[in-house]
Amino acid sequence: MPNPEERSADALKENDSHRETFQIDSHYSLNRILSSILIFSLAGVILYAFATFASDYQRTLHAFSLFPMGRLGLVLSLVTVGWLIRGWRFHYYLLKVEEDVPFIYSIMAFLAGFALTGTPGKVGEAMKGVFLKRDYGVSVTRVVGIVVVERLMDLFAILLLGSFSLLIFEGWRNLFLGLAGIVIISGMFLCMENIYRPVLEWMSRLPIVSWIAVKTLGILLSAKDLMKPRIFIIGMFVSVIAWGMESVSLYIVMKGFELPGTLSEANFVYCFSTILGAISMLPGGIGGTEAAMMALFNYLGISYSNGLPAVLLIRVCTLWYAIVVGVLVSVYLLSFRKKRLPSGCTP
Repeated sequence: MPNPEERSADALKENDSHRETFQIDSHYSLNRILSSILIFSLAGVILYAFATFASDYQRTLHAFSLFPMGRLGLVLSLVTVGWLIRGWRFHYYLLKVEEDVPFIYSIMAFLAGFALTGTPGKVGEAMKGVFLKRDYGVSVTRVVGIVVVERLMDLFAILLLGSFSLLIFEGWRNLFLGLAGIVIISGMFLCMENIYRPVLEWMSRLPIVSWIAVKTLGILLSAKDLMKPRIFIIGMFVSVIAWGMESVSLYIVMKGFELPGTLSEANFVYCFSTILGAISMLPGGIGGTEAAMMALFNYLGISYSNGLPAVLLIRVCTLWYAIVVGVLVSVYLLSFRKKRLPSGCTP
């Protein structure tokens, strides 16, 4: 039987091994995040540079130089508060699926998901499940189910907000209603367990697709549990408040550039372009969202060269600001547990 000194030495070796493994995993995870961000950012820079030089780039730069810094601070504040409100909802969802995670950590994990918000449909935000699995043993499948519901609640809220301004944009009504139909059908399908469960259970018996079928069923069932009336209403309320703040942010940006338009018009421009970008499944909605904003600005009588600075700035304050925050929080969480490994503690 090993003596205490030998047991202590073995424990130190095991701890060093865990620490080394975590360093490798952290380094690999961080490299994957940064590589994805680098590729997406490069695509964004090329797209925005092309859009800027296709117009009067000197006029665009001059417009940026005249934008009031006080308004910029207000926009960033509204966007940030909206994120924190949605972060609270993420914590609420975790509690509803019986996962006991500290509130602050839930918020941090939620923000870390923004690092990969530039993925199709923002599915990369599910990476927050990796941190929750590592530190609190939360099932990644459950987290992905929560992300599915988050996306649905956000889309439902954006549809609701956009519908308040629908009469102003008569020429866009049919397309808006068509997009609304896609989102509503998706939400209804999520609740139809009697349709997808037998199919996925049958597929789970097939060798090639069994793992995918089991995971998909787990995700759908986890998401369905969060579609109960009370939870649905709370999730919707949070989404309406948070996305309403971002609609107001676009209005503030428009006024900062002295563009014509009411709050109701700015609300529809933001909501319609956001939902179009999401349904397009383009990474971060990039390209589709900007094009929709420019088309709606043109409908309001705002020229391409006048509207472009507003489109670029609101996207910087929502999409690119989110990615920067997500990367910073992810880096912190990747090193969080490492600092506590020598003492055998987890965050």
